[in-house]
Amino acid sequence: MKRYAPLLTLVAVVVLGAALFTVNSLNNPANQQAGQAGAAAPAAAAPPAPAVAPPAVAEKAYAGRSSGNEVTVAIAVKDGRAVAYVCNGKKIEAWLEGTLQGDKLALSGKNGASITGTASDASSFGEVAAAGKTWPFSAKGVAAPAGLYEGRADVRGVATRIGWVVEGDGRVTGSYTDAKGVTDTAPPLDPANPNGVTFNGVPVTVTSIDGADSVVAR
Repeated sequence: MKRYAPLLTLVAVVVLGAALFTVNSLNNPANQQAGQAGAAAPAAAAPPAPAVAPPAVAEKAYAGRSSGNEVTVAIAVKDGRAVAYVCNGKKIEAWLEGTLQGDKLALSGKNGASITGTASDASSFGEVAAAGKTWPFSAKGVAAPAGLYEGRADVRGVATRIGWVVEGDGRVTGSYTDAKGVTDTAPPLDPANPNGVTFNGVPVTVTSIDGADSVVAR
C-alpha cells in the first residue's frame, strides 16, 4: 500500500490543479466578457417617432398677395390644420389644405397647387404655386370680416363654387369654377353682407372658412 502513496498524491495534485484552473477561468473578467459577447444580443429598440412641433399659432386668418400682384392669397389655420385659397379674380384659382407645424406651413391642392412658408400671429410669408407658376407671397394676419370665403350656387342646373379673398384693407378678389370646369371672375362680395351675393340672378350661399374646414375634396 505504501508504494502506491506517491501515485495517489500525484493524482490528487493533478485533480486539484484542474479544479483551480477551471474556477480561475470562470472568474476571469476577460473570459466573462467573451462569454457574454457570444450570447445572443437583444434586439435593438425601435427609435422613437419624431415629435410633431405644436403650432406657433392656435387660430388665425391671413390675407395678402404675391410679390408682383399676380394672385391673392388667403390662409386660415386652426389647431395645426391649414387651408388656403389662391386666385387672381379671373382664370386662376386653387383650394389647398395642409398643416402648420411649429411656424412651418405646408399645403397642397389639385393640379400641383402648393403653399410653403411660415406663419406667426402677425403675418405669413412663403411661396405659392398655382396654374403651373410659382411666386413669393406675403400676407398679414387679419380679423373678420377679412379672410377667406366660399360660395355655392346652382346656376341653371350647373353647380358653381366661388372663392373670395378679403384683405385687411377691404379689397375683395374672387374667382369661380363651375361643374363644367369654366373658371372666371366671381360676383361681388360685400363682407358686411355676405348673404346678399347673387350669381346670374341666383342667390349664393356664402360661408366664412377657417382652418378646421375641409376645402379640397368638396
